[in-house]
Amino acid sequence: MVLEKLKHIPDPTYVQAGPLTDFISSLFSGAGMPDEDARLCATVLVDADLNGIDTHGVCYNLDLHYLTGLLNGYINPTPNIQVTYETPGTAVIDADRGMAMMASVQAMELAIEKAKTTGIASVAVKNSSHYGAAGYYARLALKHDMIGFSMSSGGGRVIIPMNGRYPWMGTNPMAFAAPAGDEPPFVIDMASSMTSYGKVSIAQAFGVDIPEGWAQDANGNPVTDITRRSEAIGQPPLGGTHDRGAHKGTGIGIMADVLGGLLPGERLSGMMLDNPKGGRFCHYFQATRIDGFRPADEFKADMDEMLRAFRAQESAPGMPEVLYPGYPDAVYVNKRTETGIPLPRHTVNYFKEMADRLNVEFTIPG
Repeated sequence: MVLEKLKHIPDPTYVQAGPLTDFISSLFSGAGMPDEDARLCATVLVDADLNGIDTHGVCYNLDLHYLTGLLNGYINPTPNIQVTYETPGTAVIDADRGMAMMASVQAMELAIEKAKTTGIASVAVKNSSHYGAAGYYARLALKHDMIGFSMSSGGGRVIIPMNGRYPWMGTNPMAFAAPAGDEPPFVIDMASSMTSYGKVSIAQAFGVDIPEGWAQDANGNPVTDITRRSEAIGQPPLGGTHDRGAHKGTGIGIMADVLGGLLPGERLSGMMLDNPKGGRFCHYFQATRIDGFRPADEFKADMDEMLRAFRAQESAPGMPEVLYPGYPDAVYVNKRTETGIPLPRHTVNYFKEMADRLNVEFTIPG
């Protein structure tokens, strides 16, 4: 399977999460961010790597989004993040073009705090940047016995609308997290496209061909030969075609536009002017108190029962065990906490280059 090949990193350098967070923090500080903000952003990214979400960790996005954006002036290293509109159960935050993790953590924490009183609360963020893995913010609600939800809209035009020829919207991801008792929590973190576009970057770096539906040329033809990636102009929505459910992927993407974009006063992702320096994003966060419906311990016990029953289903012949979203992430956390996070050789080389450029000590081994 292609996804398995993308997890098999050739000639990796293993680094523990703590030292990796320290180093990434130093790069962000070297690019002009205050140390505390730099550490928060690094923590969010390294968390994605710990959970096995390599597309949204440190290996590709520092060059694609964060360091590049900070150094070219598109991302504001010292933003004035403000709540611009507020009710007891809602709020809007202006991220002031800063690193999105800062406004996003603040937004989710504000939604959680409001939900303690209102039961359900939502906070939208505008004027932001790429926020990393959507699941990080949804999972923040779990320790409060709440259900978390997050969506993001914007960025470069990547998704080609159903029946369309050219890309118009971002991959517009969503994440939903519900706590369990002894079982790992249920966490679904997904794009509105067939796959994260970051997986195409990983495939190119490793020289691995990609499945149909991961990239498409201007004539509507799939691009599967990774050496022809330059011909790809974007991706179809989740489903690919109407018969395969592309209207559903399209709908999820537009949901993110409505909640993350139009609600706080941004434009739809496809209507935001493209900027050669980087993409503009907006986000939506929601927290729901479980004990607003019934005791949280009862809910989590029932979640355990349901998730165990799900995992107990018999696998089809020749197929691996049945797992639910969130379970593999927990396995990766345990594994990578022990072995360290595997970094590809090209990432280590990039880190060394940026450390030299920013006059930061290079502390990655190998």
